[in-house]
Amino acid sequence: MRQLLLLCALLPTAYQSFAQDVILKSDGEEITGKVITITPDQITYVSAAEGRSDTLHLASSTVFLIRYANGTKEVLRNSAAPTEPVMSKEEAYTRGRLDARKFYRAPSAFWGTYASTVVGVGYGGVVTGVVVGTTKPKAQNFVVPEATLLHNADYMAGYQQQAHKKKIGSVVGGFGAGVGTLVVVQAIILAVLFRNFS
Repeated sequence: MRQLLLLCALLPTAYQSFAQDVILKSDGEEITGKVITITPDQITYVSAAEGRSDTLHLASSTVFLIRYANGTKEVLRNSAAPTEPVMSKEEAYTRGRLDARKFYRAPSAFWGTYASTVVGVGYGGVVTGVVVGTTKPKAQNFVVPEATLLHNADYMAGYQQQAHKKKIGSVVGGFGAGVGTLVVVQAIILAVLFRNFS
């Protein structure tokens, strides 16, 4: 039994030691290794090729994407590539709203309101819902497709407004689910009571 517990404890560590970063070059070539540093000019990494443990350098301009061992991805832009056209205020605002619809999630607003509704027998959910619903989403919780969009004020205004609407929707959904749970629990209790008295 002890050996099984030790195996279960060490298995995630062993998996992480074999996990490697993947560097995807612009020409489609994939390089497996551990990325050490990224600068505007070059990427320094340790090769994962068997028998090689030396530090290698690669020009940043030849790299399209880095997929890290933890699952995150970083897209590198080639400085020689043409830049995207500048968005107007309206376009940035609209894109912010669309991205918030697509990427913003507020699970804590839903579950917090749900739990307080069930525990507080409805009244706790109203108080929590009002407090959470009137609090605007924090920018640190925003998920955007491109980090540079966080510096565009019009984009952020659109994103914030839509994210706040989604947060309010999550609060209302959590309250509704909590009330539904309470109704079902009360119906079950009443059914059991009437069955016992019949």
